[in-house]
Amino acid sequence: MPEIESLIQKYLQDQTTEAENKQLQQWMLQSPENEKRFFAEKDIWDTTGFHANRKKYDAIPELELFKKRIEGISPRKSILFRRMLQMAAMLLVTFGLGWATRFITLKQEQKPPQITMQEIFVPKGQVNQVFLADGTRIWINSDTHLTIPSVFSTTERVVKLSGEAFFSVAKDANRPFRVEVKGQQIEVLGTTFNVRAYDNSGEIETTLEAGQIKLLAGNQTALLQPGQQSIFDINSNKLIVVKVDPLSFSSWKDGRYEFQNEDLSEVFKVVERWYDVEITADETYFREMHFSGVIKRNKDAKHFLDLLSQSLPIKYKMESDKIVITRK
Repeated sequence: MPEIESLIQKYLQDQTTEAENKQLQQWMLQSPENEKRFFAEKDIWDTTGFHANRKKYDAIPELELFKKRIEGISPRKSILFRRMLQMAAMLLVTFGLGWATRFITLKQEQKPPQITMQEIFVPKGQVNQVFLADGTRIWINSDTHLTIPSVFSTTERVVKLSGEAFFSVAKDANRPFRVEVKGQQIEVLGTTFNVRAYDNSGEIETTLEAGQIKLLAGNQTALLQPGQQSIFDINSNKLIVVKVDPLSFSSWKDGRYEFQNEDLSEVFKVVERWYDVEITADETYFREMHFSGVIKRNKDAKHFLDLLSQSLPIKYKMESDKIVITRK
């Protein structure tokens, strides 16, 4: 299908729209052959693209040439060659100050594979993406740990989270998707939702954008509908559900953080993670103060400080990555 071939190449060049991404994902879910074809092209693209960066030539014609070379290889050598490409592609993971994308292939082989746990850590000041072989896509926010198995089982798909991530889960009626986070379990089939559960916070926020979520928190159970958010207080073991605008809680994956009457101490934590800075402030003075506004990833921490000084009587001092905020 020429249309799919064109769509795959656009995706590999990071030129697709969100609608085209969904179209490609649906095509992959239609059959295992489609999925294998996509990841085979991804392996080739990663390898030729890596050389293109070093040798300064265009990777697109190299991709076509590379594919023709593979077609001319004997079947036995072709299998070995593709395995080598897959191993090489797994090593070509790029991290940067902006977005980084990682493709992780979780494939079943003829022999039962040995399952190992893989941890992805996104440090402060960075954001990452993971695209799983089952079609699930995960955006990972700064200062976050995500643990996934090398191969999902035949009965369930389980990942562990510490930090913040947005999940767009591919539907699989035979294998529910579960997120385990600080004693809480989130179970879905096919849905999109955001989870915020940092170690330095006493709450777990789960915000549902589409689909349905079943929550197990301690001895409590809740069923979330789109536009609802659950807040689980770890210390009191209390679970509440409120109505929210879900897009406000997932806007960080699009490069902006929206605060709506947020506790200022929590805002400081977000700013520290996003810009990789350290904030020192008088906790007594700022206690129970709130902040509303938008900070953007393409701005620096000074942009936030200027916004804050417009709404509160404060002054600040910046030295490298250290910020001291005091009353005016």
